[in-house]
Amino acid sequence: MEKLRIGDTVQVMRGAEASQKSAASKRGKILRIDREGGRLVVEGLRLVKRHVRKGKDRNNPDGGILERPGSIALASVALVCSKCDKPTRVGVQVEQVAGKRKTHRVCRKCKARVD
Repeated sequence: MEKLRIGDTVQVMRGAEASQKSAASKRGKILRIDREGGRLVVEGLRLVKRHVRKGKDRNNPDGGILERPGSIALASVALVCSKCDKPTRVGVQVEQVAGKRKTHRVCRKCKARVD
């Protein structure tokens, strides 16, 4: 089971985007995940500049310098629990419903469901 999904709020714990105090680290929503490369793209974090030539881009036909979010290593972020509002590791809880096994993501600190 994947512990991080698109749309989850994560907090950067290590790297250039993280500050010395963990409470002041940056947070954002996951836009894309590259599981093979072990990287993800978080909105508003690790912005990189791309120089676009004139006429090459439909969204920006005049060209110029664009800022887009870059990728961050999967191991550098932690999921933010919606209940306790703290970065946490993710656990998996298995339950039997009508003879079928269902798995749910769970906050390791407050034991609340993340789904």
